[in-house]
Amino acid sequence: MQETLPKKLVYQIVLIALVGGLVGGAIFGRIQDSKPGKIIDTEVVQERYFVEESDSVNAIQKVVPAVVSIVATKDLQIFKQQPLDPFFFFEQDPFFRDFGFPIQPRRQQQQPQQQEPETKRQKIAGGTGFIIQKDGLALTNKHVVADTGADYSALTKDGKEYDVEVVSHDPVNDLAVIQLHEKTEDKSDRKTGEKKDFGSKPENMPVAELGDSTKLKVGQKVLAIGNARGEYENSVTAGIVSAVNREIQASDQAGSMNETLSGLIQTDAAINFGNSGGPLINLDGEVIGVNTAVDTQATGIGFAIPVSQVKPVLESVKKFGKIVRPVLGVIHTILNKEKAKELKLEGLEYGALITGDRAKKEFGVIPGSPAEKAGLKLDDVILEVDGEKVTEANTLQSMVQKHAPGDKLKLKVWRAGSTFEVIVTLDERKEEK
Repeated sequence: MQETLPKKLVYQIVLIALVGGLVGGAIFGRIQDSKPGKIIDTEVVQERYFVEESDSVNAIQKVVPAVVSIVATKDLQIFKQQPLDPFFFFEQDPFFRDFGFPIQPRRQQQQPQQQEPETKRQKIAGGTGFIIQKDGLALTNKHVVADTGADYSALTKDGKEYDVEVVSHDPVNDLAVIQLHEKTEDKSDRKTGEKKDFGSKPENMPVAELGDSTKLKVGQKVLAIGNARGEYENSVTAGIVSAVNREIQASDQAGSMNETLSGLIQTDAAINFGNSGGPLINLDGEVIGVNTAVDTQATGIGFAIPVSQVKPVLESVKKFGKIVRPVLGVIHTILNKEKAKELKLEGLEYGALITGDRAKKEFGVIPGSPAEKAGLKLDDVILEVDGEKVTEANTLQSMVQKHAPGDKLKLKVWRAGSTFEVIVTLDERKEEK
């Protein structure tokens, strides 16, 4: 005879089985991490990915309406091939002469009258910009709008086209401020160099919000938006901040522009030709940099000008109507402990060493500059500016650019083993032609 289990025991078994099933399900819903004993909840991971993707989508949707594709057009000469004279080859070939083929006498060619070369309006380049004021004031790279003989237009996300006025080029950085205008019929005479007559400024344009690039951390996720290769408007690429405070020698595709850019954000977010001037944004949809350069010899190495360098530009335009930059007038290299030891500068671990090459007439102190007027010399080391140490993270250039022409700075200078202080009055830097 089969023995039956007590009811109480049956309830306990069922309860244990139920709890066991729930625990088992929870265990199956987890993944063993590579580290022993560490469990990852797949639902948590999925939720995290979902949140990050949502942040990216929201950030892009917030900024893209303020991004414009910039197109440069110019009158280029059309070269036409002259039609060939059909009798020319017969006259030159002795075979036809020897066998008596009749050759028509060539008609006397009339000298063509001197005519104006025929030109055609053509697209010559493309880039990106982004709007920072509701009246259409925008930012881009200097090299995007560098051709003074070209006309520029901007195309918004909704397909509307605007004329572009170049307000000012930055004499120090690869930045330019532009103004969008309502499209008008172009009545300017390009042959005489007459300036284009721009229409009214737009109203209530979408605006990109500027963030704080000084708080960027290596590994932070960023997104780059731009007119990739001048063909794919509002292309978005994702990556991280690879490094900060980078310094590079940058040039355009033609090699006609070459300048030193410092304090840059390095990113592995893909930046292509045509992305130039577009925004680099964080996941809050704030602009933290202006895409400016790419290492063509490498993969995944792009650079952006931090927005901390952009804000003084905007203040300058607001105050003076153009980008006004201060100049100290020294060519220098930043020292660290190893560099100072290599150069046998005993006791120094930081500062800006004034360098130059007398043989090549490369002056460490620019003649007529504020630095020369203050008595600075080649091989001096500027240790401090207004009490702040000059270091790799706090460069002389970045410290000077926080000021305006006419400002006075107190410099602590090392010279041949001793230190002294000097007051220097900054001058206005002129744009190089």
